[in-house]
Amino acid sequence: MRVGKLSSEELESIVFRRLPKAGGDLLAGPGIGLDCAVLKSKGDRLVLTADPITGTTSEIGRLAVHVACNDIAASGLRPTAVLLVLLAPPDATPEQVAGVVEQAAAAAEEIGVAIVGGHTEVSDAVTRFVLTAAAVGQGRPGQPILSAAGARPGDSLVMTKSAALEGTAILAADRSNRLSDCLSEDDLREAGALVRRIGVVPEGVLAGQNGVTALHDATEGGILGAAWEMAAASGCGLLVEEGAIPVHPLTRRICRRLGLDPLRLISSGSLLAAVPNPASYLAALADAGIPAAVIGAFREGPRLLRRADGTLEALSPPGPDELFRIPEDPEPACDPPSGI
Repeated sequence: MRVGKLSSEELESIVFRRLPKAGGDLLAGPGIGLDCAVLKSKGDRLVLTADPITGTTSEIGRLAVHVACNDIAASGLRPTAVLLVLLAPPDATPEQVAGVVEQAAAAAEEIGVAIVGGHTEVSDAVTRFVLTAAAVGQGRPGQPILSAAGARPGDSLVMTKSAALEGTAILAADRSNRLSDCLSEDDLREAGALVRRIGVVPEGVLAGQNGVTALHDATEGGILGAAWEMAAASGCGLLVEEGAIPVHPLTRRICRRLGLDPLRLISSGSLLAAVPNPASYLAALADAGIPAAVIGAFREGPRLLRRADGTLEALSPPGPDELFRIPEDPEPACDPPSGI
C-alpha cells in the first residue's frame, strides 16, 4: 500500500464497512472528512478525536497536541483534555523522550488544555518516534457542534492563515540539506518557526459564534484535499479559486525547490469554514489578528478548481500527502540565498 492516509475509497471498503454498529449514545461517527465523534453524556455532548504524527520527528510533541486539539476546534469547541501515546525506538535516549514530553507540555500550556494520561513505551516495532494524541471537547446543551458536513450551496469557503504551514515547518527542519542552496539560514529558521502558528483553536471557537455552518482543519492532502472533503461530506459541489489561496513566500520557495504542490501539502494551522454570509466571521477573525480569505464557494454541481490562469479542472480527492512524495533531487529551482 502507498505511504500516507488511506484514500476515501479505501476508508469505505477497508475500514468503515468493517466497524461494529454503534450504540444509541453516538450522535456522529466516522465518515469521509469527519475527524471527530460526538457522544451524548448526561445532557452534554462529548467530542472525541485522535491523530498520529508520522511524517516527521521534529517538534512531534508540539505537533501532536496541536493537531488533535485542532480537530476539536473544528467542531467549534475549545478542547479540554489530551491523552498521548508515545512509542520510542530502542536507540532513543531518556533526554529525547523528555524533550518530546516537554514539547507537548508547552503546546498544552499555550492552548490551555490538560494532558490527562496516555502511554509511553520503547518498542522495536518502530524505528523512530511515533506520537499519537487523542483530544476531548465538551459541548453544553444547545451549543452547536460543527463538522465538515454542514456546508450548503451558496456558502462561501473561508480559509484562515496560509497554506502548508505545517508542511513548510517540517520540510525546513527535515530537508534543510536539500534547501540550503536556495534558502539562507535565516530563511530556514523563519520557515521552521511557522510551527508556532499551527493551532486553530481561536478561529474554531469564533466560528461557533459567527454563523459558520461547517468547519474542517486542513491536514494531510493540504488545502485542496480538505476543501474536497468538506464538499464530499456535505454532499454538494464546490468551486475553489487557486489565485485566492494565501501561500507564504517561503512555502512557495521550498515547494518549488522540492517539486511539491503547496496546495496539497499538509496544512495544519489553516481552518476551512463554510459561511452563508462571511462578513461577521471575517470581522471577528480580523479583530483577533487572524488573517483569512474567501477562496471559493459551495454550490450545486461538480467540484472544480479554477487555476490562476482561469482554466477549470476537476477538484480531486486527497491522495498521499506531498510530504511523502518528495522526488529525487532536481537542479535548484529557486534563486540562491543572498551572498552566494
